[in-house]
Amino acid sequence: MSAAARSGALLPLLPQPRHARRLAGSFRLSPEVPIVLAEGSDASDFASAGVLRDALAEKCGFRLPIETHARAADLGPRVELSREGEVGDAYRIVVREEAVRASAAGPAGLRYAVETLRQLAPRGARIAGCEIEDAPDFPHRGLMLDVSRGKVPTLDTLRGLVDLCVRLKLNVLMLYTEHTFRFRRHPEIGADASPLDAAQMRELDGYAAERHVELVPTLQSLGHMQHVLALPRYAHLAETERRWTIAPAEPGTYELLRDLYDEYLPNFRSRRFNANCDEPWDLALGKSAERALEVGKAGVFLDHVRRVRDLAASHGKRTMIWGDVVHAHPERIPEIDRDLVLLDWWYEAAHDYDRVRAFAANGIEFWVCPGTSSWNCLFPRVGNSLENIARYAEAGKRHGARGLVVTDWGDFGHYNLQGFSWFGFAFAAQQAWSGNAPAKLFDRAFSRVLFDDESGETARLYRELGALHDAGFPLFNASPLQALYFDDLGPMYFSARAKALALRRTLSGLVRAKARVAGAKHRFKREARTYEELLLAADTSLLAAHKGLAALELLAWRRRPASLPPARRRALAARLERLSMEQAALGHRLRRLWLERSAPSNFEITRRRLQTSIASLRRQARSLRRGKPSAPPPAPAPSP
Repeated sequence: MSAAARSGALLPLLPQPRHARRLAGSFRLSPEVPIVLAEGSDASDFASAGVLRDALAEKCGFRLPIETHARAADLGPRVELSREGEVGDAYRIVVREEAVRASAAGPAGLRYAVETLRQLAPRGARIAGCEIEDAPDFPHRGLMLDVSRGKVPTLDTLRGLVDLCVRLKLNVLMLYTEHTFRFRRHPEIGADASPLDAAQMRELDGYAAERHVELVPTLQSLGHMQHVLALPRYAHLAETERRWTIAPAEPGTYELLRDLYDEYLPNFRSRRFNANCDEPWDLALGKSAERALEVGKAGVFLDHVRRVRDLAASHGKRTMIWGDVVHAHPERIPEIDRDLVLLDWWYEAAHDYDRVRAFAANGIEFWVCPGTSSWNCLFPRVGNSLENIARYAEAGKRHGARGLVVTDWGDFGHYNLQGFSWFGFAFAAQQAWSGNAPAKLFDRAFSRVLFDDESGETARLYRELGALHDAGFPLFNASPLQALYFDDLGPMYFSARAKALALRRTLSGLVRAKARVAGAKHRFKREARTYEELLLAADTSLLAAHKGLAALELLAWRRRPASLPPARRRALAARLERLSMEQAALGHRLRRLWLERSAPSNFEITRRRLQTSIASLRRQARSLRRGKPSAPPPAPAPSP
């Protein structure tokens, strides 16, 4: 019997229900107890019943029969599943000694009731008496995974992500796509990046729909177009020589987008489409500059978005775009068409989250989009992510956001592994469903639901490892440790800014965290791959801290060569050589774990960064042995 059962409390649930209370007694499961569907139940209801049957079989060792009855009152002990209508996420559960009754507003609500029952059922054959009334704060709750800046997940990985969504009561999944879709009319696009194809998208779309998850098509349509514009066939469509933004002034832009939409959008049943259109850094600085003189940069942007919207509307889709350009021109917000949906994003904890009030005041539908803070990191900046998610959720509720989507980006190669993001995904699910839950309760629920760990230790590992990033210098939207990990020790872009005291403090914390991760292997029986990913995160972070400290010694010698006697120079050279070998081994581990969840895609991006670091460690080791330092980098500018 669990501690919760002994104390009379309910087991920790994820997300925490809106209203839940313990009732006296418990319901005893046995092979004779049927799962009873109401008359008129459909295939979706039967699928939900099957999920419950299979989950209880795993925990109890026997499978309950699934039956449909016009009436249930005279059947004896039973588990009743019913729903009132065709839509709705709300549900109610009552567990008493004589029966378990779960009723819901619609098919999705019934599946969510089943997910809660799965969590309520402990190892054994009794479900504690309780009453739960539950419904979400946001009608749209989801994840957005970057599949374009490094990793393209396998179809099995994406199915697993859908399964995670429904377990967490999330109903939206977006796959951020710039070029990683196989276009028959434009085969050059993404040809070397392991692109997903139409059959895979159709299969995933159907798999998601069966689980009440909406797979929203997502295709970049303005900035971030460098992968396409770098190809000779499309270079003339670039706004500037930078080849970052596609040019609204080029008629061929809309011919290309029409072709891409015609192939991409029909694979999705969702009536929404995320056209992105964010960060067009060079917009109005090249081919559209003349038009900008007439209507302003914001006018060029709005004209483009309207054309994109019309292309998507021809496929029956409502267009969504990111809100950054809109916020840069607040005076133009009243001009935004009300059939657009704005996705408001920012990823640092310090932020004016209430800026979304401008969208609400103008009657524009908007969603809030915090992040996992996993990109540009060897492990997520967990504290930053949790504050970012919680504060965005609060602001979204205050100002009437219709959705919350937590983003998981892949900047500079997406070397952050998928298991790193589970904590951020789960925390976002909690915030999107019913808001804040006490940290200890959330940690126990996260550990139990995702890892079958009743102790809460796995959550504490995420928090502890995710708090260790300090290297003595600030870095926006990134962890300083990853900057040190990849830094070239010739120019020392980042190493020269590090502080030894901060690095030693972080190193001490990492040693403890690594030991704690290693000692918790038995808690990852259901997620052995995630355990290996966390162990790699600890090891790469440790190497970054050791490299940073060695780099500071190297820097001191390059500035004052006489300060380091020959014996100490040779010892430092040996340390750098050893670090180079360790980093090469870590790169091999990263590639192995990468390929367990993803296609090869663009691992080359990360491999090149690793090779730069490894080569610089070896060069500096040779320089130390010869006693001939290279010129030191310029001293970093003082902080303001």
